[in-house]
Amino acid sequence: MKKITAALLLVLVSASLTAQSKVREKDVLGEWDVIIDLQEAREEVEDDLEEEDSWIARRFARGISNFAFNIVESIDIRFDFRRDGELKMSFNVLGDREVEYMEWYINRDGELIIEDDDRNRRRRRNNSSFNFSNDDDVWMMKDGKLQAFERTRRGRLEIKKELYLKRR
Repeated sequence: MKKITAALLLVLVSASLTAQSKVREKDVLGEWDVIIDLQEAREEVEDDLEEEDSWIARRFARGISNFAFNIVESIDIRFDFRRDGELKMSFNVLGDREVEYMEWYINRDGELIIEDDDRNRRRRRNNSSFNFSNDDDVWMMKDGKLQAFERTRRGRLEIKKELYLKRR
Protein backbone atom coordinates (compact mmCIF):
# COMPACT_ATOMS: atom_id res chain seq x y z
CA MET A 1 0.00 0.00 0.00
CA LYS A 2 2.88 2.36 0.80
CA LYS A 3 4.40 1.73 -2.63
CA ILE A 4 1.14 2.56 -4.39
CA THR A 5 0.73 5.74 -2.35
CA ALA A 6 4.32 6.78 -3.02
CA ALA A 7 3.95 6.11 -6.74
CA LEU A 8 0.70 8.07 -6.89
CA LEU A 9 2.28 10.98 -5.01
CA LEU A 10 5.27 10.95 -7.38
CA VAL A 11 2.98 11.05 -10.43
CA LEU A 12 0.96 13.94 -8.98
CA VAL A 13 4.09 15.96 -8.15
CA SER A 14 5.64 15.42 -11.58
CA ALA A 15 2.36 16.31 -13.30
CA SER A 16 2.09 19.53 -11.33
CA LEU A 17 5.64 20.53 -12.24
CA THR A 18 4.94 20.28 -15.96
CA ALA A 19 1.45 21.77 -15.78
CA GLN A 20 0.63 25.17 -17.10
CA SER A 21 -0.46 28.01 -14.83
CA LYS A 22 -3.83 29.69 -14.77
CA VAL A 23 -3.97 33.06 -16.46
CA ARG A 24 -4.78 36.19 -14.47
CA GLU A 25 -5.83 39.49 -15.98
CA LYS A 26 -2.85 41.37 -14.57
CA ASP A 27 -0.49 38.88 -16.24
CA VAL A 28 -2.07 39.36 -19.66
CA LEU A 29 -2.49 43.13 -19.94
CA GLY A 30 -0.03 44.83 -22.26
CA GLU A 31 1.78 44.08 -25.49
CA TRP A 32 2.90 40.64 -26.64
CA ASP A 33 4.70 39.34 -29.72
CA VAL A 34 3.25 36.30 -31.47
CA ILE A 35 5.95 33.68 -32.00
CA ILE A 36 5.48 30.98 -34.62
CA ASP A 37 8.29 28.45 -34.32
CA LEU A 38 8.46 26.52 -37.58
CA GLN A 39 11.59 24.46 -36.87
CA GLU A 40 9.67 21.27 -36.19
CA ALA A 41 7.51 21.78 -39.28
CA ARG A 42 10.63 22.34 -41.40
CA GLU A 43 12.11 19.07 -40.13
CA GLU A 44 8.90 17.18 -40.93
CA VAL A 45 8.86 18.56 -44.47
CA GLU A 46 12.51 17.61 -44.96
CA ASP A 47 11.81 14.07 -43.73
CA ASP A 48 8.84 13.76 -46.10
CA LEU A 49 10.92 15.04 -49.01
CA GLU A 50 13.60 12.43 -48.42
CA GLU A 51 11.01 9.75 -49.21
CA GLU A 52 10.27 11.27 -52.63
CA ASP A 53 11.67 9.21 -55.51
CA SER A 54 12.21 11.95 -58.06
CA TRP A 55 15.08 14.35 -57.37
CA ILE A 56 13.39 17.08 -59.43
CA ALA A 57 10.18 16.75 -57.41
CA ARG A 58 12.23 16.95 -54.19
CA ARG A 59 14.03 20.05 -55.42
CA PHE A 60 10.83 21.76 -56.52
CA ALA A 61 8.96 20.91 -53.28
CA ARG A 62 11.91 22.04 -51.14
CA GLY A 63 11.99 25.41 -52.96
CA ILE A 64 8.26 25.96 -52.54
CA SER A 65 8.27 24.97 -48.86
CA ASN A 66 11.27 27.21 -48.08
CA PHE A 67 9.53 30.10 -49.84
CA ALA A 68 6.38 29.54 -47.75
CA PHE A 69 8.32 29.20 -44.49
CA ASN A 70 10.23 32.42 -45.21
CA ILE A 71 7.00 34.34 -45.78
CA VAL A 72 5.45 33.05 -42.55
CA GLU A 73 8.61 33.88 -40.59
CA SER A 74 8.62 37.44 -41.95
CA ILE A 75 5.12 38.16 -40.60
CA ASP A 76 5.17 40.36 -37.50
CA ILE A 77 2.09 40.01 -35.28
CA ARG A 78 1.57 41.89 -32.02
CA PHE A 79 -1.21 41.58 -29.48
CA ASP A 80 -2.19 44.43 -27.17
CA PHE A 81 -4.48 43.16 -24.41
CA ARG A 82 -6.59 45.97 -22.95
CA ARG A 83 -8.56 46.13 -19.70
CA ASP A 84 -12.04 46.15 -21.22
CA GLY A 85 -11.56 42.76 -22.88
CA GLU A 86 -10.46 44.33 -26.14
CA LEU A 87 -7.52 42.92 -28.05
CA LYS A 88 -5.73 45.02 -30.64
CA MET A 89 -3.90 42.86 -33.19
CA SER A 90 -1.28 44.54 -35.35
CA PHE A 91 0.01 42.76 -38.44
CA ASN A 92 3.02 43.69 -40.51
CA VAL A 93 3.15 41.49 -43.59
CA LEU A 94 5.78 42.26 -46.21
CA GLY A 95 5.65 45.98 -45.37
CA ASP A 96 1.84 46.26 -45.26
CA ARG A 97 0.47 47.14 -41.82
CA GLU A 98 -3.02 46.21 -40.69
CA VAL A 99 -4.89 46.44 -37.38
CA GLU A 100 -7.83 44.33 -36.23
CA TYR A 101 -9.76 44.24 -32.98
CA MET A 102 -10.90 41.12 -31.18
CA GLU A 103 -12.12 40.22 -27.70
CA TRP A 104 -10.52 38.25 -24.91
CA TYR A 105 -11.61 36.89 -21.54
CA ILE A 106 -10.44 34.43 -18.93
CA ASN A 107 -12.82 31.55 -18.24
CA ARG A 108 -13.47 29.99 -14.84
CA ASP A 109 -10.64 27.48 -15.41
CA GLY A 110 -8.08 30.27 -15.78
CA GLU A 111 -7.74 29.82 -19.54
CA LEU A 112 -7.33 32.81 -21.82
CA ILE A 113 -9.86 32.77 -24.66
CA ILE A 114 -9.45 35.00 -27.71
CA GLU A 115 -12.45 35.45 -29.98
CA ASP A 116 -13.28 37.56 -32.97
CA ASP A 117 -17.06 37.27 -32.51
CA ASP A 118 -18.61 39.64 -29.96
CA ARG A 119 -22.28 38.62 -30.32
CA ASN A 120 -22.43 36.51 -27.14
CA ARG A 121 -19.77 38.21 -25.05
CA ARG A 122 -21.93 39.10 -22.03
CA ARG A 123 -23.65 35.71 -21.97
CA ARG A 124 -20.30 33.87 -22.04
CA ARG A 125 -18.86 35.82 -19.14
CA ASN A 126 -21.85 35.00 -16.96
CA ASN A 127 -22.01 31.34 -18.00
CA SER A 128 -19.94 28.99 -15.87
CA SER A 129 -19.58 26.28 -18.51
CA PHE A 130 -16.83 26.18 -21.10
CA ASN A 131 -17.83 27.69 -24.40
CA PHE A 132 -17.05 25.42 -27.33
CA SER A 133 -16.99 27.88 -30.18
CA ASN A 134 -15.63 27.41 -33.68
CA ASP A 135 -12.11 27.53 -32.30
CA ASP A 136 -11.03 25.32 -29.41
CA ASP A 137 -7.73 27.09 -28.75
CA VAL A 138 -6.94 28.41 -25.29
CA TRP A 139 -3.87 30.12 -23.87
CA MET A 140 -2.18 29.31 -20.57
CA MET A 141 0.91 30.65 -18.81
CA LYS A 142 3.89 28.34 -19.20
CA ASP A 143 7.50 29.29 -18.50
CA GLY A 144 6.71 33.03 -18.51
CA LYS A 145 4.94 33.02 -21.86
CA LEU A 146 1.37 32.55 -23.04
CA GLN A 147 1.36 29.12 -24.66
CA ALA A 148 -1.34 28.02 -27.13
CA PHE A 149 -3.22 24.82 -26.34
CA GLU A 150 -5.90 23.02 -28.28
CA ARG A 151 -8.82 21.39 -26.52
CA THR A 152 -9.37 17.86 -27.82
CA ARG A 153 -12.75 16.17 -28.20
CA ARG A 154 -12.25 14.56 -24.80
CA GLY A 155 -11.65 17.94 -23.18
CA ARG A 156 -7.91 17.54 -22.69
CA LEU A 157 -5.45 20.27 -23.55
CA GLU A 158 -2.72 19.49 -26.06
CA ILE A 159 0.14 21.95 -26.37
CA LYS A 160 0.75 23.67 -29.70
CA LYS A 161 4.52 23.94 -29.37
CA GLU A 162 4.92 26.09 -32.44
CA LEU A 163 2.67 28.95 -31.26
CA TYR A 164 3.11 31.15 -28.20
CA LEU A 165 3.10 34.78 -27.05
CA LYS A 166 6.15 36.49 -25.58
CA ARG A 167 5.83 39.70 -23.56
CA ARG A 168 7.19 42.70 -25.38
